[in-house]
Amino acid sequence: MWLTLAFFSSLFLGLDEVAKKSALKDNAVIPVLALSILLSAALFLPLQLVSVFSPDTLLDTAFYIPPVSADAHWGILLKAAIVLGSWIFGFFATKHLPLTISSSVKASRPVFVVLGAILIFGERLNFSQWAGVIVVLTALVVLSNLDKRDGRDDREPPRRKMLWVYFLIASTLLGAASALWDKFLIVRYDRLAIQAYTCYYQSLMMIVIVLLMWYPKRKQTTPLQWRWTIFLTGFLLTVSDFLYFYALSDPEALLSVLSPIRRSGVVFTFVVGAILFHERQIKVKAAILAVVLAGTMLLYFG
Repeated sequence: MWLTLAFFSSLFLGLDEVAKKSALKDNAVIPVLALSILLSAALFLPLQLVSVFSPDTLLDTAFYIPPVSADAHWGILLKAAIVLGSWIFGFFATKHLPLTISSSVKASRPVFVVLGAILIFGERLNFSQWAGVIVVLTALVVLSNLDKRDGRDDREPPRRKMLWVYFLIASTLLGAASALWDKFLIVRYDRLAIQAYTCYYQSLMMIVIVLLMWYPKRKQTTPLQWRWTIFLTGFLLTVSDFLYFYALSDPEALLSVLSPIRRSGVVFTFVVGAILFHERQIKVKAAILAVVLAGTMLLYFG
């Protein structure tokens, strides 16, 4: 059962990346992110209201959102801030970089999770696992130095294009930090409560960011255009996370198997980017993606 959930989580995550790319095309990044988060939070509100005012209705189901302690709220608030930082960097990178590049870099996130575990928890790697880390990091260096023309706008200066690569790396590192923090939260608090309250806190943060950063300068920047893919971005990621945390809560689930399966959704994203968005240097990027995935497998199964 948990394997099936993991594969579907991977599929929804891959679809989310495609929807995100479509939503951000010639669109304002900050309000698009805000809308997708607000729509995600709206999906949890009916469950939250029923859980509060008629708890017996959902009590024995997968959709019950229990109350949590003040300590839990502080932990979830930190997670919300980390994830939001990852998304802000990631949304800007997704808008300006080809999907075939962003998907390859995101496939490396499990490597940074393991490196973080080494630094924080004192975990040790064997020879093949260290080989996997080196292979992935080398592939990322090669990927970041691909043809400078391979960006959203050929007229964009090379330094600006590299900025988006750095944004993508920052997003990946923050995502890895979030995964490490998840390991702390998931054993202490309810998985759906973590997911729901994360959305609520992120919604409040994004309202402040929109009012301070985007709204006063909205007439001088890229205008906001409503697209249904904005809704899909929030919906697909919410479903993907729900399935992943549900699978992770299975006593028989193996994290070492779940994580690479979920990251395999980047293969779908890569293929769609190559076909629908007519991106360039596909053979080189496909080879790099294969190397990244192989390095990740070495890391988990070495």
